[in-house]
Amino acid sequence: MPGFDSIIDQERPIRILTSLLVNGTLPHALLFTGIEGVGKKTAAVALAMACNCTGRDAEAAPVPSPAAVEPCGQCAACRKIAAGTHPDILRVSPAGAMIKIDQVRELCQLLTMKPYEARVRVVIIADAHTLNAAAGNALLKMLEEPPARTVLILTAPQTGDLLPTIVSRCQHIRFKPIARHHLAAILTRAYGVDPPEASLTAALAGGSLTRALSMRRSEWLQRRSWLMSQLAALPRQSTAALLALAEKLSQSREDLPDALDLIASWIRDLAVMRHAPESLIHQDLRELMLAISQTMSLEALTSAMGALQEARQRIQANANPRLTLEALFVKMAAPLDQTKNLLPGHPRFL
Repeated sequence: MPGFDSIIDQERPIRILTSLLVNGTLPHALLFTGIEGVGKKTAAVALAMACNCTGRDAEAAPVPSPAAVEPCGQCAACRKIAAGTHPDILRVSPAGAMIKIDQVRELCQLLTMKPYEARVRVVIIADAHTLNAAAGNALLKMLEEPPARTVLILTAPQTGDLLPTIVSRCQHIRFKPIARHHLAAILTRAYGVDPPEASLTAALAGGSLTRALSMRRSEWLQRRSWLMSQLAALPRQSTAALLALAEKLSQSREDLPDALDLIASWIRDLAVMRHAPESLIHQDLRELMLAISQTMSLEALTSAMGALQEARQRIQANANPRLTLEALFVKMAAPLDQTKNLLPGHPRFL
């Protein structure tokens, strides 16, 4: 049951929310920001439950405390909210690529009516950064004249993705990426992942539980091993082989962002290897990273990262992925060429 105590490694956001409930100062609009998979939507549901829980009323302490506002998870209201069937807990999410004006108009119409049974009606607008211009302006009018007994919760990656006028009318609460050790512990405890695999997955997921689980379902760790071997072999590859690698990666545009993130983590590990080896993402490739890093200058790594950032920008601007990756690998292979006498036959990839 998604109560506040189920949200991992978000002490500050939960402390703010429970304080607002304890003090009776809950604003009419909240904005939860942070990367996907850190607990924003779970916190929104937990807040809706806390506002409407009836199971703890009889035992409520004379002086409210954070523990006193934790939803019971067992009363009818809590069960309905958790199941997504409560008539007064409204959810809005993108219809396709964006939240459209018709969705916001329908929401406005619903909010003209009194709540059916909730003490506090809660509207959760997930991925609010996908509001199109018309929908954003319609939502702004609602925020300027908020309905009674209603709290709106918006979620988005960052405030810069929303109209400044919308941000200014919400209390902003930032959710941080989940710490690597917490994420690894969740994967091991709740999903039965072996500790070494959980540690590696947590490192690659960048603090997102959603991404970590997606990586497991898509067998990304197996593909990661393949891509790592390709990156290690760049200085030994012919131009034809580099073009073939670009062709293979460009065939799945859906997986391309993850591949680019993986390449970035490779370059990053090479940069930190000599100075902070304990912070490596790819700990299982420690020997290989050390071998390569000892032969590369910081200028070469900076050049490789610059080429990668340029490739990201071009792909985001809808440039041809294959041609963009071809240029990237040719540029990356040039500064790596100095390692070619060191790497052939490295035992990690025999």
